[in-house]
Amino acid sequence: MPPAMDELPELIMVCRIAPPFKATKKARITLQKILQSAVDYLDFRCAFLALISNQRPSLFLQAVRDQRERAGLTAGQPTTNPLPFVIDADYSGDCLSRLQPAARATLSVVLRAGDPLGSMEVGVVGPTAEMADNFLNKALSIGRHVADTIQDSFFIKQKDRGLRRLSLWLETVSAISSTLNINQVMHVVTQLAADLFSARCCIFLFNDQDGSLVPAVAVGSYDPVVKKKWKALKGCSPFPAILDLIKTRETVVLTPENIQNGMPQGMIDDFSYARVVIAPITFKDKVFGVMQVDRPIQGKEFSQEEIAIISAIAKETAVAMENAKLIETLAQKEQLLHQLYNNLICAQEDERKRVASEIHDGVIQALLGIWYRMEHLTGCGSPHKINFQEEMSRLKDLLGEQIQNIRQIVYNLRPVMLDTYGLGPAVRSLLRNLQEESGITFELAMESANYRLPTNFEVALYRILQELLANVVKHSQATKSQVMLIVGQDQTVLVVRDNGTGFDRLQIKRWPPPGNHLGLASIQERVLLLGGTCAINSQLGWGTTITIQVPTPQPSEGGTAHAKNKLAHC
Repeated sequence: MPPAMDELPELIMVCRIAPPFKATKKARITLQKILQSAVDYLDFRCAFLALISNQRPSLFLQAVRDQRERAGLTAGQPTTNPLPFVIDADYSGDCLSRLQPAARATLSVVLRAGDPLGSMEVGVVGPTAEMADNFLNKALSIGRHVADTIQDSFFIKQKDRGLRRLSLWLETVSAISSTLNINQVMHVVTQLAADLFSARCCIFLFNDQDGSLVPAVAVGSYDPVVKKKWKALKGCSPFPAILDLIKTRETVVLTPENIQNGMPQGMIDDFSYARVVIAPITFKDKVFGVMQVDRPIQGKEFSQEEIAIISAIAKETAVAMENAKLIETLAQKEQLLHQLYNNLICAQEDERKRVASEIHDGVIQALLGIWYRMEHLTGCGSPHKINFQEEMSRLKDLLGEQIQNIRQIVYNLRPVMLDTYGLGPAVRSLLRNLQEESGITFELAMESANYRLPTNFEVALYRILQELLANVVKHSQATKSQVMLIVGQDQTVLVVRDNGTGFDRLQIKRWPPPGNHLGLASIQERVLLLGGTCAINSQLGWGTTITIQVPTPQPSEGGTAHAKNKLAHC
């Protein structure tokens, strides 16, 4: 169900123009069409543009979605300022700061050599902050289109296309440095390229799993029907021109003479392709996407200079996207660490509560019972009134049970067997106990796991295994689990496999991770601290296999470095 009119966001753009730029009638009509396209095709309720100059009167243009309001507007004709404040050319601050939009950004505008970078403020006023953030990428693309239209109008008048090229690089650098949002980078850069070369521009990324196409951004003359076809390319295999690009890492140029060799005929017909430049988006010798710029059959051919510029833009885009990805990953890591730290505190408190409860409800209550029995024995006038030997036997049994309970509590806090005998025997004991408690059949295969390793390493690996097996017991609904532990001279491998229900691997890539998979995130962090890797292979209904590989530290002195392969059914 489409959103109601009052649920749609508003687009507001304020551009400061330093030189004596005068918007011609043609430029105003073009700008008005851009605003109207934002309303008609990008689902903004209204779009507003203010051009502010300290040497000329400010220009205001507006486009609205409501047909009744639209009837009163003439294309390209100035309108009054609809904002709740007066925009003053001498005002030094951000104009939109007084409006407090839910989402906002700033774009650079270059209009004359020697002048500082101008600025365009782009803001989205929406009913919710989340909706405003989602629409900001579209808003930046429209803002970039408006800025490029103003620049083209100015540079055509000046007949200085070289400066237009220079302004492009300044804008590209500014776009890359002004945001750490991957989608915003792609929207702004593709709009820059489309405006500069009077062409359509799109970006395809590659699916990490199967290498198929992922349509990311498309700007230019993509009407709703064409855009729907373009989005339908998701999941398709790369066409021949892209496959050649992946092999050579070089830009591919298609013309009417060779385009049928580079693209399927159906794609050529659907998108009216004729002249196409496809540049690799490459970082550290890995191609993870392409930038495609195309012109129709009646358009002019791409010059060598234009092809070189497109390639350079794609290269800079790759750097920007990789930087944004690293920052995003770092932010996710930081959030995950906060989450894990909070979980650690909660787990610590829960463990203290559990230990206190076990001592209070078990050990203390039993000791009180023993105390009362001894009090009864010592309070009796004659030991012949009770069966003294029988009572002492009961007390002995009670004390023996409590000794076992206390040992179990201590073992749960820190396995004595791990400290005394090492990792191998501790793992055997852990599986034996879990099998008795859960009813799951555990199989253990170990190789060279009986000699002693540094204590910290053994404890870390033991805790990782504990967490893995806890997930099997709590969430997998498995009836059987296999554990393999191989301690090599250079590398230690731990594999846990179960025949349980499994899960969707995409779930653990979502952020924040679902509650059931926060334990997996904790395991991955522990493995990273050991300098290792953690591979998760799972499928709904087919169980889960987790493989952990970590570097093996040097064994402690006195340890034996040999043990035969063993398979134990615990």
